[in-house]
Amino acid sequence: MTPDGSEKRVEYKADGTGGADEKDAAGVRLVEDLVSQVPGFEDAYECHVFNEHEVLSYLFFWDVVQDTVRSYLGEGDADGPDWLRVLAFLEEETSRRVPGAFEVIVTSFLYNLPYEGQPGYGVEAHLGPAMKEKYLQLRPWYGAEPSGAGA
Repeated sequence: MTPDGSEKRVEYKADGTGGADEKDAAGVRLVEDLVSQVPGFEDAYECHVFNEHEVLSYLFFWDVVQDTVRSYLGEGDADGPDWLRVLAFLEEETSRRVPGAFEVIVTSFLYNLPYEGQPGYGVEAHLGPAMKEKYLQLRPWYGAEPSGAGA
């Protein structure tokens, strides 16, 4: 049942797999748009689809985080994605707040950014305002002085 009391029907494909709901479809669109608009993710995408037999947006975004951090550190592949382009793309998508895509960005990108003391920490300082807002909700202590500091 849906909140309005009606039944939600799930359509099934002829091969027996269930159709993706709207949020899953938005996550898949997010991945496909990222791959088409930010050069450097094509190989990771092809490998992901080959291994998973479909697009699992939350899983794919683990690679997005790793490649973005490597690029930020200057350790990325020359043909890999540029971290600034990734952040710009994700900022625009975060601002749109499309259900499904928004959750993937928050839980699979922002949540997995490096913590203080880890390689790549500092990339979060370059987040745009929409992503920074969500990042601060995930890590409200960000930017606070360590306990005992300044004494």
